[in-house]
Amino acid sequence: MKAHLLLALSVIAIGLAACASPGPKGLSAAAVPVPPDKARVYVYRELNPYDTTEFTAVSLNGEKIGNNAPGTVFYRDVRPGTYEIEVRSDQLYPNQFKTVTLAPGSTVFAKIQEVRHWGTNFGAGGATFVVTIVDPATGDREIGPLLWQQKLW
Repeated sequence: MKAHLLLALSVIAIGLAACASPGPKGLSAAAVPVPPDKARVYVYRELNPYDTTEFTAVSLNGEKIGNNAPGTVFYRDVRPGTYEIEVRSDQLYPNQFKTVTLAPGSTVFAKIQEVRHWGTNFGAGGATFVVTIVDPATGDREIGPLLWQQKLW
């Protein structure tokens, strides 16, 4: 009974999120400029009805910078340099983490994705997450609706 109720509530929540307005045209990462002596890392996860609703911790060079859940985005301004972007995951996956070199004033978009059923018996065994670096145009387009829904700006 509890499982059916949880499933029904999840379907309703996903349906409401899918109906949400994507926000006004032009809402983008450029709305808040990067300080000239810093670099910016956007971390986001699109809302996918087939993914788990688990949060995952995100780290830069082993230091936790935040938690990520479906349909969320956050950013951190950091000193220029080389960073490994990591996610907490129940299973290891090839090239799961990404290393980026950030110049002053630069921006990188790190998309968190779930690899469903990796190393599990069809869902019995936890969630596996990977980091994908996406090009700025794609990242900006994909985070626009998330920024609007979270009212980050």
